[in-house]
Amino acid sequence: MSGGPFAGAVALRATSADAFVGRTQPVPWPKAYGGDLLAQAVAAATRTVAEDRALNAAHTLFVSPATVGGSVDISVATLRDGRSYSTRQVTAREGERIVAVTLASFHVGEESALAAATPMPAAPAPDDVPGAAAALAGERGPAAEYWSSGRGFELRHVEGAPYVRPVPGGGERMRVWIRADAAIPAGQPAHRAALAYVCDYAMLEPALSATGLHWTRPGLVTASTDHALWIHADVRADEWMLCTLDLVHLGSGRATVRGEFHAADGTHVASAVQQGVIRLNPTTEERS
Repeated sequence: MSGGPFAGAVALRATSADAFVGRTQPVPWPKAYGGDLLAQAVAAATRTVAEDRALNAAHTLFVSPATVGGSVDISVATLRDGRSYSTRQVTAREGERIVAVTLASFHVGEESALAAATPMPAAPAPDDVPGAAAALAGERGPAAEYWSSGRGFELRHVEGAPYVRPVPGGGERMRVWIRADAAIPAGQPAHRAALAYVCDYAMLEPALSATGLHWTRPGLVTASTDHALWIHADVRADEWMLCTLDLVHLGSGRATVRGEFHAADGTHVASAVQQGVIRLNPTTEERS
C-alpha cells in the first residue's frame, strides 16, 4: 500500500529489536486519531514474534491524547512465547508521557472440530450504499474533506452517517461497509494491522445515533478510552467488510459499543468492543 494515512502510521523505524519510532498522521482535530496508536502497537508487536503466528487479540488503554503529527516511541516487552501463543506488552510514549498501552496475543492457528459464529446480518450491497463523499456533497471545510477522501478507507453507512447531521430515525445499531482505498500488501500482518487501524473510526457512532447527535454538534466531546479487538479468521482489509455496531451502554459520560466484522462472503472475521468518553458540554450560546 503506497502512501495514505495507514501506511504512514505503520511506517515504523526500528531502533532496536523491540523498540520503534512511529508518527501520528494529520487529522483536522486537536488530538491524534486513536487508530494510529492501535495499528502501531499491532505492527510493532508483530515484528517481535515468529512468522508462524498471527495476531488474535489486542487490548488497548488510551492513557493520554497523542499530538497530531507527533513522534511516538514504541517499546515491546515479551511476556511469553509458548508453543501455541505469544504475548506482548506494547507501551507508546510521547516524550516521557505514556499515551497508550496494549496487550497483544499471537496464535499459531489450529484446526478445530468445534465451530460456531455470529451470523452476518442482512444488509444492502456496498455498491447500493452511498459513500462519505456522497453523504457530504455540498459540505466544505477540513473535516468534510477528511471524511470524504482523507482517511485512506471508504466507509459506507447503511443507516446514514452522523457527520454533520443526526442519523435519520436514530437507533442503537449501525451497519457500515469498510474497505481500504488502495491495495494492502499480501500477508496477514498488514491486513490485521489495517483492521486495527480502521476499526476505531466509527465505533462510537451508535451512541451519537441513539441520542440524535452528530460529530460536528457544538459542545460534543468524544475520546476513545479503551479498545479490545479479537480476530477470528484471515482478514482482507482491501476488500469489503461489513461492520455491525451495537450500543451496549451509554451513561456516566461513557459509551460502550460492540462491533462484529464480516467479510462480504459472510465469514465472521473479527469482534471488537470499545469504550469512550462522550459528553455534551454547554456551548457559549446555550450558556448565555
